[in-house]
Amino acid sequence: MSRITEALEDARVRVLLLFGTDMVSSFADAGRVGKALGRLDLLATYDLFMHDTARRHADLVLPATSWLEDLGCKSTNTHLYLMPKVFEPPGEARPPAWVLRELARRLEVHDFFPWTDEAGPLDALLDHPATGHATAAALAAEGGIRALHVSHVAYPDLAFDTPSGKVEFVSGRAAGLGLPALPVFETAKAPEYPLALRTGRTLTHFHAFYDHGRALPTLAAADPEPRLWISPADAARRAIADGDEIRVFNDRGEMRARALVTDRVPPGTVWIRDGWAGLNTLTSGAPVLPDAAVDLFDLFSGGQAEFEAGVDVARSLPA
Repeated sequence: MSRITEALEDARVRVLLLFGTDMVSSFADAGRVGKALGRLDLLATYDLFMHDTARRHADLVLPATSWLEDLGCKSTNTHLYLMPKVFEPPGEARPPAWVLRELARRLEVHDFFPWTDEAGPLDALLDHPATGHATAAALAAEGGIRALHVSHVAYPDLAFDTPSGKVEFVSGRAAGLGLPALPVFETAKAPEYPLALRTGRTLTHFHAFYDHGRALPTLAAADPEPRLWISPADAARRAIADGDEIRVFNDRGEMRARALVTDRVPPGTVWIRDGWAGLNTLTSGAPVLPDAAVDLFDLFSGGQAEFEAGVDVARSLPA
């Protein structure tokens, strides 16, 4: 995540097409991310519902298809399942494969998306020994389900992906990447703000693709506003009562919420459900791993951010 933000800031990326991604909600240090998005020449977003990034930063919003309106596939730990197209997409909505194919054709990038139908990219993704080199057509002929050729335990042959081929408790490779050769506990630095912010999920939480549940009326009604869990001791110190409107802040940003005073969180810690507007303006976007270590995961990772945050809380002043 930190690498992506840096690439936006130094103009290595000038045009961005997002597929179902609400960056200013899901990326850490969202204030910095929002400023970086503002530097783009063009931001297009492909989404089923509007969300913060689309509303604030997108120059173009493309209507997305739902999973019932496109050919797809689902994998569990043991089986592969075909997700056939059931409905035609409404209006001008088009599947992702169509968008990428048309973009490649119009930009004359002929080797970027060589497939002519929606099954082509899916077949390419499934072409692996673990799937038995499955195709969409083969899965359909088998009733839409196939067992994966995978072991129920990792490394059944005990040939581990280490230089020695053994389990390594002390890793020279980790040391060479700037990481501890043997992971050890390190005491966290004393925070500048007195409360450690922690986030998590709830039963009614939905991710950013559905505008964090705001696009689904039943979920929005069940969880209508952000509520910050705070201990009775921390609340009393700040003259905060249960149900008070509050502001949560640090030097990166702030958000508004309602206090939930509870002994379910210890003093010195506050908790809030992930996904609320403004929450990630509080969190740190510092990288967790050094660049050399991130490069080991080059095929699927741009580096993970810390998401750490020390905050303070105060009652909101009357309007």
